[in-house]
Amino acid sequence: MAANLLTASSYQKSVPYGRGKWRRRKLLSSGDRGEIRIRRTYVYGELETGAKTRLSKSSIAIRHVLGQLLKEWRAESAYASDNDFVFASRKLMERKPRRGSMVVADHVKPAAVRAGVIEVKEGKTYLDGELVKRFGFHTFRHSLTSWLMANVENPQIVRAMLRWKNLNMLSHYTHSFKADKLEAQGAVLERLVRESNREVNSVSNTATAAND
Repeated sequence: MAANLLTASSYQKSVPYGRGKWRRRKLLSSGDRGEIRIRRTYVYGELETGAKTRLSKSSIAIRHVLGQLLKEWRAESAYASDNDFVFASRKLMERKPRRGSMVVADHVKPAAVRAGVIEVKEGKTYLDGELVKRFGFHTFRHSLTSWLMANVENPQIVRAMLRWKNLNMLSHYTHSFKADKLEAQGAVLERLVRESNREVNSVSNTATAAND
């Protein structure tokens, strides 16, 4: 499950790229250098200059493999000129990027189902057995945070990756999963049973010695 969550969480990184153009993002050169800079945002179908906060418009560090995937996407995309959006809307003939909700419905959610991250039953979405009212790119920020914290990542690194101003958001974005809770419970029970058996054996040995 943890590996699937990590895989799914990488989808959230595609959101900023779709809001800019190949030329303005300089994605290929930035990818080689290991960063992407946010210049504009796409909110409720409208392009806006800048970002919500100072941290939101800071550069995003990326590994070489992600830059390579973007290069491969540009090679196969119908809209690959410098002035084209990275993830352009075919319906709008590249005038705007694709809406996030459309990308989720067409690609992200089906991929999450195939990866076993979520289940869809009778039109309802479940994550780790719990009902999820909303599922989209933002969901993966929660998944990424939870996975990093479960793997004992430095909280300051998590804060920087999620681009929070401080650590206050950590408790809101970190969730425990059933498998992790069962493992923790098992560790406690195993210790209790071991200690109990040790006490029983000690009492039994004492009684045997007294009889002798």
